[in-house]
Amino acid sequence: MTQPWYTRHMPFFFLTFLFAPLTLLLLVWRWDQFDGHERGIKLFFAIGMTAFIVFGLLPRGSLPIILPVIGLLIALKLVFNLIKRKTG
Repeated sequence: MTQPWYTRHMPFFFLTFLFAPLTLLLLVWRWDQFDGHERGIKLFFAIGMTAFIVFGLLPRGSLPIILPVIGLLIALKLVFNLIKRKTG
């Protein structure tokens, strides 16, 4: 299976550096397209950069808004995976 362009090392690094929450969501959305070792490295880097942005750069009151949105999008991905698995 061929990987999307944004999962190669340099584009993924720049996407994570500039848009860390978006990259984390893309990583979760395309979870099955990565092998185990590469998945762990990319997940660690995306979570680290997202935490840096959420805790370090955003205003103090935005954390209760950002975390539920990220959690909701990850939950939607899991629901879509369950639906896809049940339908075939």
